[in-house]
Amino acid sequence: MTAGDDRWAIFDLVARFDDAVNRLDVPEFATLWTEDAVWEIGDPLHLRVEGRDAIVATWSGQLAKVTWLFRGSFAGVVQLAGDRATGRWPCVETGAWTDGRGYDNRSYYDDEYRRVDGQWRFARRAYVYLWLNEAT
Repeated sequence: MTAGDDRWAIFDLVARFDDAVNRLDVPEFATLWTEDAVWEIGDPLHLRVEGRDAIVATWSGQLAKVTWLFRGSFAGVVQLAGDRATGRWPCVETGAWTDGRGYDNRSYYDDEYRRVDGQWRFARRAYVYLWLNEAT
């Protein structure tokens, strides 16, 4: 693969993450992570989960609290280093919880990727809130 191919594959990985979240698609969400991945959500909704199975179980549990959710990532930056890479993606999420509260934020993901069996996967995603509104 060329550097351009690798960058495109990582852009696609991020797009598939957004798509899985928007469709609440647990099986697709599960395919995006390495087995030993780490998923972190920053303050004020702090969360840290280690391992793909635990990440998927945690996310599945969160879906029970969601009426609807939309997220989108803007063009990110990617730095390649062989079979590893890092990236940062500004994003927006909005939605509603089943308890009637709203959810709206501006944030970014700080990522680490690893190529596994020829496919780029998330090795670590750290969500950093810049602004959060959970008003009803």
